[in-house]
Amino acid sequence: DAKLVYPQNLTLANLYYFWFAPTLTYQIAFPKAKHGVRPLYVAGLLLRLSITAALIVFLVKQTINPTVTKLVSEIQDGNVNPVIAAESLVKLAIPNTYVWLLIFYFYFHLFLNLLAELLCFGDRVFYKDWWNCTEVGSYWRLWNLPVHFWLISHLYM
Repeated sequence: DAKLVYPQNLTLANLYYFWFAPTLTYQIAFPKAKHGVRPLYVAGLLLRLSITAALIVFLVKQTINPTVTKLVSEIQDGNVNPVIAAESLVKLAIPNTYVWLLIFYFYFHLFLNLLAELLCFGDRVFYKDWWNCTEVGSYWRLWNLPVHFWLISHLYM
């Protein structure tokens, strides 16, 4: 196709597509999904996005915020000691882990797939099984593939 050759591919529509596509690396031709936008799939993603956002807000309001507020007030009053600080850290460990995992699920699984579906973007692999990594290097390569591919193409030349 003659429109896919540089500089004919640099159109305003192509630039807007790149800005909203779930990728950081510009390509002359982005992979396209063979199907169009599936309304039921989009509705399911929106429902899961809403539920996940509500869970994040619930965890922050019910567990993280009271613990942090109590710790800050005790620090300001000068009543903090290592036991209180350790107790606060233990109380925050599990909720923070859940919030981090929910944010990962919200962004990398739901939101990027929603963008990909709305734009008919074909490449839907935004992360791989980082939870099975035994080395830090493999973790950093697998947990965020758009950034990993950008680093490969722009920094690790």
